[in-house]
Amino acid sequence: MEFKDVQLLLYVSAEQFEPTAAFYEKVFDLTSFYGWDEGSYDRGRKYKLGSAVLVVLAQERPFEEEPSVPVNFQMEVGDIEALYARVSEKAPEAITHTLFTRPYGWRMFRINDPAGNHINLYQIPQE
Repeated sequence: MEFKDVQLLLYVSAEQFEPTAAFYEKVFDLTSFYGWDEGSYDRGRKYKLGSAVLVVLAQERPFEEEPSVPVNFQMEVGDIEALYARVSEKAPEAITHTLFTRPYGWRMFRINDPAGNHINLYQIPQE
């Protein structure tokens, strides 16, 4: 099966939209490649994350019967130490678990964005 697009959708409140979008831009040095603003309840920005797209949305959820809950996701990075230093400088309040090594060798830490989404950041050791 061929997948042409993978997007991680983060639905946030109108009040959380700007702080959440700014968080991803500041912490991960991302630039939105597409966005729209049709008013406080229909806004969005898209960012490239590897082969996927992160979409920060402030709009009516298409599936209202589903509760809005924090998203948990993780991203593998090339230099975990450098990223940890960057997050420690740019958004130290976001760090919820400091840098550590898993028993199987992964180096990782965890952060929360302003909307309460949980992001595990990790690096797999090169052998």
